[in-house]
Amino acid sequence: MGWDVNIDICALIIMCVLVVLQLSKHYMSIRRSFVFLIMLISQALAILCFVVGRSLFLYGGVQPNTFLNLIADAFYVLQYLVPLLFMHYMVVWSGRSVWEHKATAVLFIIPIVIMAFGLIVNAFTHWAYTWTLDRGFEDDTGVIILMAVTVYCIIYGVVYAGIFVRKLAFSKLVGVAVIALAIIVVMIWQYGSVMSNYVNFLIAIGMLVLYIVAQNQADMIDHNTQVLNRSILDERMRNHIKNKKRFDLIVLAMDDFKFVNKTFGVTAGDMMLMQVARFLTTVSLRGKVYRYGADQFALEISPGDIGLEKAIKVIQERFRHPWITEDVSVMLSATISCVSYPNDATSIANIIDVVDYSVLSAKAKGKGAVVYASDLNLHNLRKEKAIEKAVEHAMKNDTFEVHYQPIFNTEKQCYTSAEALVRLRDDMLGNIPPDVFIPIAERNGTIVKLGMMIFEKVCKFITSANLRETSIEYIEVNVSVVQCMQKNFVEDLLAIMEKYQVTPDQINLEVTETAAANSLAILQENIEKLHAKGISFSLDDYGSGYSTLGYIHQLPFRIIKLDRLMVWDAFANERAGITLKYTVGMLKELKVRIVAEGVETEEQQSRLEGIGCDYLQGWYYSKAVPENDFLDMIQKAS
Repeated sequence: MGWDVNIDICALIIMCVLVVLQLSKHYMSIRRSFVFLIMLISQALAILCFVVGRSLFLYGGVQPNTFLNLIADAFYVLQYLVPLLFMHYMVVWSGRSVWEHKATAVLFIIPIVIMAFGLIVNAFTHWAYTWTLDRGFEDDTGVIILMAVTVYCIIYGVVYAGIFVRKLAFSKLVGVAVIALAIIVVMIWQYGSVMSNYVNFLIAIGMLVLYIVAQNQADMIDHNTQVLNRSILDERMRNHIKNKKRFDLIVLAMDDFKFVNKTFGVTAGDMMLMQVARFLTTVSLRGKVYRYGADQFALEISPGDIGLEKAIKVIQERFRHPWITEDVSVMLSATISCVSYPNDATSIANIIDVVDYSVLSAKAKGKGAVVYASDLNLHNLRKEKAIEKAVEHAMKNDTFEVHYQPIFNTEKQCYTSAEALVRLRDDMLGNIPPDVFIPIAERNGTIVKLGMMIFEKVCKFITSANLRETSIEYIEVNVSVVQCMQKNFVEDLLAIMEKYQVTPDQINLEVTETAAANSLAILQENIEKLHAKGISFSLDDYGSGYSTLGYIHQLPFRIIKLDRLMVWDAFANERAGITLKYTVGMLKELKVRIVAEGVETEEQQSRLEGIGCDYLQGWYYSKAVPENDFLDMIQKAS
């Protein structure tokens, strides 16, 4: 079967179109795009050499000579440079450097050395190809080594990216893997086969699919605002950090933009965001604009471009004027935070943390505020991040402990319940109080998993310690506001109780007044579902500042826990003492049980019992202790 030049010309046209698309106005000067561009150019030049060399020999009557051999050698250098570039592309796409580990670096270098050696030898000996009358130059037996290295490069690239690539890109990686597998099959098939007529065309199609799947510029642009997306910002920052290139980030966070969407509609809101994005692209000649969040944008400024202060003034001046769509004119405001590399942070994770912290600080200062990361106390941020890591480490290694503080029943004159309190000790930070790490866990969302872990530990303890055979009737477990907002909250709790055969009467869930204040509707729905199953509830921290009888009227609380500060004030101030007395009387009329927290002296114990408190809890009886110490205490008290 002879050679059909038209097939390779089609392949060359496809490659040229891809080069033009890659160099379009949306071309991103990031390493991944640069490697992909070199890969396209290499393959296009390889096909060109292939077409020119064969045409001169088959149709031009030129016999094999130094010039034709030079063209053939160039073809093999360019053709087999592509798999090396593909391997490098996949490594860059993964976001993890091969130089981080000696093994990955060695495995990365080996094919490069073998391929370079083989191609250099081929330039002098031409061992990779031979000339035939009907097909021009074609692969000889020596090319098997180059093909084997090619297969290795493709497999290495796909596997490496499969290990390290971000989850959001995993589906794309599967597509790339399928393409790579198809190219490997075709390459093996091409040797000594008529399929060699179609190899360049199939590789060009593979490049086209790779462009669509992994390199399409549409994946780098935010669809609504037509500026760069967050993933490209992360990638450019990685490149800047690797090259130690200084840059500044100005992050705009729109103030109360939800109000705009609610008032004028989402369509009008999207049009305004588009206008803001378009304006930001005019602030700096060389700066890049990114969609950082739903209503947040980031402007990257390089050294030698418009200065930070001047850029901020331009932005502030624009926001003094209305933003106008077809039917709406609105005054918008945005808080601004400024972060510089390497002055404020030295890694991409640090930069993102500092940006988020700066945005929160700017929001706290009020609408239109400007905050410089250099002016903030980043010690608090670093401490919070250290606590986050301690929480993650403890969850991963299951090192959280649950201690139990007994609750004294004034009627039965014994301990009949206890509150479960989580404890965290870190090797570096020491003991971390719950009122420090719980709010952090709530902010980053880990409280949901942590809450279920603690609840499971409590249920396991109830069963393993056989608490039903003791005076302890139930254990109180604190519930976070974030947990209350989860759709599967009720089902997850019941599943754990069923797993450990814990009955509803053995559990009492404590809900803080702040939780009720933040999510009353969701909380009410979940409480009513659990209450219908027989689980009782306590309202914790009553009197801490959010007090309202509305919670008690609307929610089926069986127990009200008086905040310790309210109790302590009653013994320090006569008017507070009267307030406490009548508060207890009122709650008794509402047929709820009352727990007084913070009991530390015999005087407090006697007076609180005298005014009608049903339960007493505090260091007068015991602090929260580990499981074994708690069981010993209960046994001795019985």
